[in-house]
Amino acid sequence: MGAARPGRGRTALSDPSEPDRALIGQIRSAYEGSAQEWAAGPAEVYRRLAAALIDAAPFPLDGTRVLDLGAGTGVASEILTEQDAAPVGVDLALAMLAHERARRPPGVVADAQALPFRNGVFDAIVAAFCLNHVPDVVGALVQCRRVTRVGGVVLASTFPSDDEHPAKEAVEAALKRFGYHRPGWYRALKDRLVASSGDAPALEAAAHAAGLTDVRVERLEVEARLDHPRTAVEWRLNMPHTVGFVAALAPEDRTALHEEATAALSGDLPSSVAMLVLRAQVAGSPTG
Repeated sequence: MGAARPGRGRTALSDPSEPDRALIGQIRSAYEGSAQEWAAGPAEVYRRLAAALIDAAPFPLDGTRVLDLGAGTGVASEILTEQDAAPVGVDLALAMLAHERARRPPGVVADAQALPFRNGVFDAIVAAFCLNHVPDVVGALVQCRRVTRVGGVVLASTFPSDDEHPAKEAVEAALKRFGYHRPGWYRALKDRLVASSGDAPALEAAAHAAGLTDVRVERLEVEARLDHPRTAVEWRLNMPHTVGFVAALAPEDRTALHEEATAALSGDLPSSVAMLVLRAQVAGSPTG
C-alpha cells in the first residue's frame, strides 16, 4: 500500500528534549513487554471504546484509507476492517503490532510526533487513547493533519482527567497493599500528559493550534461492561504499568491480589466509562 512510504513530503518536527526521549523510550518498553496481557485483559474494554470513537466519523469509512494511530494489539483496526476500510497501524511498540500479525493489516513502528508517511495519503486518522501518551500533543496533531487529505477527518479519544472509573482507584489500592508503586513513566503520564490531553478545552486548543478546522470535543459515556468485578480487575491488572509487578509476585500472592481486588469491587460499579472524543477536519494544504 502506497501510504506506508516514508520520505518525500514528510514534515520533520524539532527533536524532543532529552527527558521526552527518555519518557518515550520507557513507554515503548512498557508496552513491548505487555502485548499478550493487554490482549487478554484491557483489549476488550478498549475495543468498545474504539468502536464509539469510530462511530463519531462524519462520513462512512468503507473504502477509505485510515491510519490507526497507537494501534496496540489492533482493536480499532479490526473494527475498521469490518467496516471495509483499509487501515494501517502505527505504534511505538513492535510487540503490540506483532500480536496475531497474520490476521492484521499493515503496521509500522513509528512515533506519532514524526509519522513516516507522505502528505495527504489517508482519508481519516483514528487515534484511540494515543494522544495521552505523547509529550507534544500539538506536534502529533500537526502530523495527523499533514498525512490526511484535504476534507479528511482526525478522530482521537482520551480519558477526561476529572473523571475516572472507580475500578482504577480500588484496584490500585489493592496493588499497593502488596507493595506496588507506580513506575516513573506512568507517574509522568498522569502528572503531565494526561492532565493536558484529558482536559476538553486544552484538547480543543491543541487541535486549533495544529491547524485543524471544525474542531469539536465531546464527552461520551461508553458502555464498557465494567460492572462485572472480574472484568474490571483484569482490565487494571493487565495494564502496562501494572502487569510487570503482578507477574513478579509469587503465585499465591497473585491469586490473593486478584481475590482482594475483586472483593473490593463487589458493590455497584458503573458499567460505562467516560471519554473525550476529538473530531476535526483537514482544510487547505496538508503540508506542515
